[in-house]
Amino acid sequence: MVVTGKGGVGKTTVSAALALGFAARGERVMVLETSGAQVLPGLFGHPPSGYDVTVLVPQVSTLSITPRAALEDYVVQQIKFRRLYKMVFENRIMEPFIDAVPGLHDALQLGKVMDLEREQHDGHPTWDRIIVDAPATGHGLTMLGAAQAMMDMTRAGPMYDGLKQVHDVLADPARTGLVLVSIPEEMPVSETLDLWDRLGDAQAQVRMCVLNQMQPEVLPPSVWEAAAPVVRSISSAPIAEATDLLSQQIRHHTRQRAALARLDAH
Repeated sequence: MVVTGKGGVGKTTVSAALALGFAARGERVMVLETSGAQVLPGLFGHPPSGYDVTVLVPQVSTLSITPRAALEDYVVQQIKFRRLYKMVFENRIMEPFIDAVPGLHDALQLGKVMDLEREQHDGHPTWDRIIVDAPATGHGLTMLGAAQAMMDMTRAGPMYDGLKQVHDVLADPARTGLVLVSIPEEMPVSETLDLWDRLGDAQAQVRMCVLNQMQPEVLPPSVWEAAAPVVRSISSAPIAEATDLLSQQIRHHTRQRAALARLDAH
C-alpha cells in the first residue's frame, strides 16, 4: 500500500493509522518511510530508527529507507562482498555519478520494498502488509514510475529483471493499492485531483482518498444563519467573542463541505 499526498497533509499520520488498523485485524505490518525520513518513530515515542527495523507497537514495525543504504544492500546481494562495495561505490568519483542517474534513487528504494515483500520467516511471509509512506505528490508519482523509467534505460540484464518484478508488483491492483491524502483546503484538494488525473490507468489501484483534519460540525449552517442576528443583538463582550469564533467555525465547515464535494465529484 502506497500513501501519498501534498506535503503537510498528514501522510505519515494516515500511514500510522492504517498500520494500527491492520494490526488490530491480526496482520504483521511494516511501515516504510522513504528518502531518510524518520517521523514515524516519534509518533510512537521511539527515537529515530534509521535503516534498522524498529518495533513501534506489537504487530507494527518500521524502518527508514535511504537510497545509499538500499544501493549497498542491492550490490552486496549481487557481489557478496561488502568491502568491495565500499571500495567501488563509496568514493568521490562514483557517488556523483550515482546521484546523477535519473530515477535510480527511487528505483533502489522500491527494490528494498520488494526485498521486504519477499522476506520469509519460518516459511511464511514476514509481513502481511507493507505500507510505504511515499514522498509528496509530485515526487511520489515519479517514484511510482521509477521502475519503468529504469527499465527503459537498462533494457536487459539482472537489473532489468529486478526492476520488472518491482514494476509488475506496483502495477498489479491485487497487490498494490494507493491511498491519496488531502486536507479540506483549496490547494491540497486541487493537487489531489491533479494527481488523480495523472494516475491514468493506475486510478484503478486507488483504495481510498483520506480527507484529513476534518472537524465535526457543531451547528448546521442554516440554523446559525437564523440564529446569528438574534445572538449578535445581545450586548455582551463574551457573547460577541463567542459569536465570532462560531462564525469562523461555520465558514470552516462550509469550506470542508466544498472540498469534500470536489473530491466526491471524481
